[in-house]
Amino acid sequence: MIPFYTKCWSVLAVLGLALSSSVCFAQSDFLVLSHRETVSFERMIEELSKADVVVVGEEHDHKLGHALELQILKGLHARNPSQLFSLEMFERDVQLTLDEYLNDQISQSSFLAASRPWPNYAADYAPLIEFCKANRVPVIAANAPRRYVSAASRKGQATLLELPKASQAYLAKLPITMDLPPEYDHALDAVFGNHGGQNTGMPALPPFIKEGQALWDATMADSILRGRRQFRKRPVMQINGSMHSDSGYGLVDRLRKADRRLRVMVVSIKRDKAYPQVEAGQYEKAGDFVILTGEEPKK
Repeated sequence: MIPFYTKCWSVLAVLGLALSSSVCFAQSDFLVLSHRETVSFERMIEELSKADVVVVGEEHDHKLGHALELQILKGLHARNPSQLFSLEMFERDVQLTLDEYLNDQISQSSFLAASRPWPNYAADYAPLIEFCKANRVPVIAANAPRRYVSAASRKGQATLLELPKASQAYLAKLPITMDLPPEYDHALDAVFGNHGGQNTGMPALPPFIKEGQALWDATMADSILRGRRQFRKRPVMQINGSMHSDSGYGLVDRLRKADRRLRVMVVSIKRDKAYPQVEAGQYEKAGDFVILTGEEPKK
């Protein structure tokens, strides 16, 4: 067991970062681990700034985690203003709408009406988008449209080959390989097996659910690679659910296989019931850096 000692306030002062208006950090709100070692937030940012792609895995309902994502984005941008931002929370078919909003060509209300934002967008993701807008940071709408993920999950990805070419353009190149790392394959079996079917009290999941997951992973990886080509290999920070990137699986595995020269670093932001006395060893393989908080942010 290791105690928490990272000094949040001093780290943010060194970085010159403004705190999120919606979440107030305290000195002991989070802990940064790098392979069992406790490190400062500043050191993490310095290491991440050397990567071509930084993939940050989150818990979607983690308020402090979202605030920390904004500080990571600000830290990376401060070191390299050419930074790109990419996220799971917008789908590829709303890229034009997102660009129009970032370029101040449409109103915020028009943007929200057309872009299918997540229910928690205003509280959790809008601060990231507004930072990008204010600082002219290009944003990649990385995810596959949900309607196609649903189709792949119900009927298998073979059904996607029947789509018009214009529709397939919103997806990674088909067919998508299902050659998953064995550990990831087993992890998906465990997760999906606990969420539906007999004795769970929940509806059975679609029969090809892993093919839907693969479509998400492959399309997000493809979107990041396309963004780097479009913007002349500028570095990218991507955020997504941690299931898509923890332990270098999911979209991270696909990025590395697509370009073995690409330097990809993984950050995982998690809550720990035992915080601040955490068992560092259990997080050793989750990412290059793991940021831990308590179950709920302190008020």
